[in-house]
Amino acid sequence: MDPEQHSLRPFRAGYWFGGFNGLTWMMTFGTPTVLLLEHLGASTLQVGLTTSFVFVLHPVQVLATARLSRLGFQRQMLLAWAVRAVFLLVPLSLAIRAPEHPQPWMPDAVVLSIFFFCFFRAFGIAAHVPWFAAILPDALRGRFFATEGALTSAVGVVALLICAGLFELLQPYEAFRAVYGIALFGSVMATWSLSRLPAGPRPGASSIRQIGSQARRLCLSPGLFRQYLFLTAVGSIVFSSFSAFTIYYLKSEVGIASSQILGFTAAQFAGQIVGSWAIRYLLDRVVIRRFFQLAQCVQAGVFVYWLGIVSGETSWLVSVPFSYFMVGTAVGISSTANLTFLPELAPAAQRPVSIAVFGAVLGTLQGLGPILWGLALRTAGDTPGVDETSFANFFGLGILLSGVSLWLLASLPDTRVGLREAQPD
Repeated sequence: MDPEQHSLRPFRAGYWFGGFNGLTWMMTFGTPTVLLLEHLGASTLQVGLTTSFVFVLHPVQVLATARLSRLGFQRQMLLAWAVRAVFLLVPLSLAIRAPEHPQPWMPDAVVLSIFFFCFFRAFGIAAHVPWFAAILPDALRGRFFATEGALTSAVGVVALLICAGLFELLQPYEAFRAVYGIALFGSVMATWSLSRLPAGPRPGASSIRQIGSQARRLCLSPGLFRQYLFLTAVGSIVFSSFSAFTIYYLKSEVGIASSQILGFTAAQFAGQIVGSWAIRYLLDRVVIRRFFQLAQCVQAGVFVYWLGIVSGETSWLVSVPFSYFMVGTAVGISSTANLTFLPELAPAAQRPVSIAVFGAVLGTLQGLGPILWGLALRTAGDTPGVDETSFANFFGLGILLSGVSLWLLASLPDTRVGLREAQPD
């Protein structure tokens, strides 16, 4: 067999992309933006909206697949990644302005900038997994995504520790300026890294009408696509909102310093490193549902822990960093397994549409979650905060859904038998 089929050497720029993209992802969708919104006087609804955009704009992927045949995988993703970086200038500009008395339009401006950032991200994501699936050796796909995920998380840990130091040593707006400067640098370098990868084959032409027909057939017809979509949606109803609202709770209700909270997020990225790295050689050899089940078990344990905290067990707060580490472990395992499994949902010619439809439907469902939870968790009156009774119900539902998902995942079929048999010794 061609040795190139067992080598990831030509795709090392993909690791650079993951690392630099991790800088932008961590800053834009992670703790710093939640802290900036809180600093500007945002409500839980605005926090929920910001968290939701990365999900609810996934349907843009479906429409964007119609452009793949004209632009090609690489060109479309490069264009999208370049344009989305522009919208990082909004939170950076507010940090430079450093308003002592934030105006109501300021958190709205951050929310709107994240909306457009996510819109163009979705346009590019339509090319991401189909492109990488087209150029990576099939039998090494899991190893690549696991290694990339671990490297991305490692970058996130280092960046968050630096940010924690910035918030400890600098005034808040000075720290925010540094944070969004790092995010902008990461976005530029991620775009450069994508340009170093093989362009891959140009996908066949598809009209919007054909895409709509395929989308309906995938979602409505019994089969692996519909089964996996349902399983993933059930397992993420609570988990997709976990980080944003626990961070908001720790800041607004417990009063923990921003530098400490950034340290907790660094622990989460450390968990992602462990989760991704630990399974990198197992993904292409072990039945993939085992990884999804393991992630659900970890999630359930974390929800039990947080249910205790919001129910009055304040002494448990000392273990908050470990809870974020375990959350990261679950994310590392499930996201790496998901990227490995998604191309199996359809033949190669139909992958762009099937992956885009999967992301659109799941993203919409996951995106509505933070918005609805933002409404359900807010306190009565005009004072921003989190209602602890509602928050306890949030974690109770998470425990229940993790148990249901664990049971349903037992029926997920193994589709990678042949690839495992083709693994080199």
